[in-house]
Amino acid sequence: MSRAMTDTMGTTTVLRTPAEEALLKRYPAEKASLPGAPAVADLRDGAFAAFEKAGLPHRRVEAWKYTDLRANLRTIAAPAGPPDHERVRALPPAVPGDGARRLVVANGRLVPELSDLGGLEEGVTIGSLAEALTHADAEVLAALRPIPEAADNIALSVNTAFMTDGVVVRVADDVALARPIEITHVIDGETAAATAVRNVFLIGNGASATLIETTEATYAAAHQTNIVSVVTLGDEAQVDHIRLQLDPLEAVSLTTLTVEIGAKARFETFNAALGAALARAQVYARFNGAGSTGAFRGATLLSGRRHADTTLVVTHDAEGCESRELYKAVIDDEAKSVFQGRINVPAHAQKTDARMMTASLLLSEGAEAYAKPELEIFADDVQCGHGATCGALDDDLLFYMLARGIPKSEAEKLLIIAYLGEAIDEVHNEAVRDMLIHRIEDWLEKRVG
Repeated sequence: MSRAMTDTMGTTTVLRTPAEEALLKRYPAEKASLPGAPAVADLRDGAFAAFEKAGLPHRRVEAWKYTDLRANLRTIAAPAGPPDHERVRALPPAVPGDGARRLVVANGRLVPELSDLGGLEEGVTIGSLAEALTHADAEVLAALRPIPEAADNIALSVNTAFMTDGVVVRVADDVALARPIEITHVIDGETAAATAVRNVFLIGNGASATLIETTEATYAAAHQTNIVSVVTLGDEAQVDHIRLQLDPLEAVSLTTLTVEIGAKARFETFNAALGAALARAQVYARFNGAGSTGAFRGATLLSGRRHADTTLVVTHDAEGCESRELYKAVIDDEAKSVFQGRINVPAHAQKTDARMMTASLLLSEGAEAYAKPELEIFADDVQCGHGATCGALDDDLLFYMLARGIPKSEAEKLLIIAYLGEAIDEVHNEAVRDMLIHRIEDWLEKRVG
């Protein structure tokens, strides 16, 4: 709830931060210009009312205990204006050689002129979220309502209130995408700007797709992004999802992924936290059908005074599903890494097999890591476990490599790459794997330099 102060006359005054005040003033001013039919306006109003009541999340909210958004978000940047198409076009691809169909969302809006929308496979449609909201698209409206695990998430509520656009991808039953779809989220502009983007991916029964999302900018500025992606998988569908967070080191990045998984389906996601001063990546997943598998992985590289938070909630709401969660972080200088993970297994989800692991590698005395893995199990015929480790590089391994003439900086580099490799090697897309290794090597070279 919002903070309040009561004076000697018994009058209660709600205390708001400048950022909260700015959002409270912005919504009434912008509401009429936001896309959507009356049903969408009602959805926005409900989401804004939730924010108005709770305010920005803070350390007294358990899910935000280690990432106090109220304290860290001092101001709210102005909404992003129209982008310069040529500057956006000039950005090099984040994943060279991936052969992906690139969709560009610049300054919060899908830009058809910069997107590859031609030659779609039969049964595949790609459109604008703004257009779907304007026409009150029933499938999209249903997807906008949060799954139970994310219902009270204020970052999601703020996104719902202010979302301007995004992409809507539909893949019909039994259609296999020949190329990955890459959604490039870009903020263009020299001054700090804010965006709220919502993407919806509807994957039919027996269909398969690889989805890549990147967040980046044309200038180094303290941008503020709030991106929500909704993925629904039909029965026997297969989806690989990759998020590459490449924001400027001054930025604030909030990303949320909600996933609903049908029966006998496979879903895998990987999140790379490589940018932003403050980043929080949220994943809320639900197994709705029996016999499905899911893998949730990530890698975080932190230096300076950066802060990165990974929050994961996976609910096994059907029998015989399997999930694997593996997140690794490398933390240097005075940076801070947070991992919060919870696996829910209700009484009817027998035969669940779920394993969660998080590991943090500290490279300096000032580095900090917080880990909070949890299991909530009400079924009795399950195999579930979780673990967390935190420590420095192995002195014995380092000595072994030094004794064989390998310079210390090179030895540390090899050990760190091998440590992260356990998570990265599971990414199916070879171009993404190569890009991640290249980014890690660059980060380590700068650290040594």
